[in-house]
Amino acid sequence: MRPDSPHAPPDSFNYLAVIGGKLQYLDLGYQGDKAYLAHAHHAGVPLIGIGTGSFVLAQEGLLNERRASIHPFHLDAFRQAFPLVYAEQGYDFIDDGDVLTCPGGISTLTLATELIRAHAGDDIASTTCQRLSLVPHEIATPRPANFALIPDSRLRRAVMLIEQFLTRPLTTAGLAREVALSERQLNRLFHAEFGKTAREFIRSARLRYACWLLKNSQQSVTDIAQRMGFSDCAHFIRHFQTEYGCTPGVWRTSQS
Repeated sequence: MRPDSPHAPPDSFNYLAVIGGKLQYLDLGYQGDKAYLAHAHHAGVPLIGIGTGSFVLAQEGLLNERRASIHPFHLDAFRQAFPLVYAEQGYDFIDDGDVLTCPGGISTLTLATELIRAHAGDDIASTTCQRLSLVPHEIATPRPANFALIPDSRLRRAVMLIEQFLTRPLTTAGLAREVALSERQLNRLFHAEFGKTAREFIRSARLRYACWLLKNSQQSVTDIAQRMGFSDCAHFIRHFQTEYGCTPGVWRTSQS
């Protein structure tokens, strides 16, 4: 998109990516661009915040009550400015459905490769990596400390995928395919490292995010259950109580 061109209809794009600059200059941007982002979001066009571009999305309230992957250099400033966003570091990107965030730098290549894979398939994604002289799934970017402690690279990749797509449908079978293992082999790795099956690990990760939403959002328990991919509210409450020893409602009250 040229900076001096009129805005095209949002639905003419598959995605709209926002790339920021220095923080002190973000407020100097054209306000019409911000209004256009809100229009695109309401039209169902996925938005991507890259680097400080995530600050722009957050300023417009488009990241409220969502997870966001923020560069470590800007993490403290982001958390102070936007307490309603679950800001994290160490992930190449976080896909929260209709909004994606990426810390920038080399992580942008990982995100681009995953988008190519999602829309054009594994073969074209692999070809893209070769053209860019990248090794798929092994781009060297910072990881949270707990990832570095996972000895098996396939398991590290599986856990990273779970965290990056926490609110998207993800099956054990699909996860196993992504890391070139059988479901049985993948579950064996998860159980050896975490004492849980892959499915149980996914559930625990989603329940952890549910805790943040219960504390920091006004979403109902039913809405959170749906967002976290549970089949119904009763299912969510049962698993939450098993994990934390109380119902979501009691947990929320205890945090207020």
